[in-house]
Amino acid sequence: MLPTGAAGKDLLVGVNRPVDPANLSDLERKHLPVIDAPERVGKGRPFDVTIEVGRLLAHPNEVGHFIQSIELWADETFLAKVHLAPAGGRPKVTLRVSLHHAAAQLHARSSCNLHGVWVGQKAISLEQ
Repeated sequence: MLPTGAAGKDLLVGVNRPVDPANLSDLERKHLPVIDAPERVGKGRPFDVTIEVGRLLAHPNEVGHFIQSIELWADETFLAKVHLAPAGGRPKVTLRVSLHHAAAQLHARSSCNLHGVWVGQKAISLEQ
């Protein structure tokens, strides 16, 4: 039997998003990647983006259940991917990136070996 979320959706198909962002389930709180980044960045200027999975509710990080990877996107532009191993602690990465084109949102995708891909987002704007 495949794992399903609150809406009965198969968690291993497509990208998972909260059903009601104002009222997250425990499953959503464990898997939703949270992004810390500036709201405005300079064109071509490096800035730090921190992505943490399990900030809202600790996610297991053991051999049988862990976050396999975290990706960062600016709208539809891929920026980075980090592969993780089940090593204990919280899955958290800080990436130094720069944008050379306008983007409305940063998107972080986390991949759980049992519960599929989850996406979190944060608005961002580019100063010329």
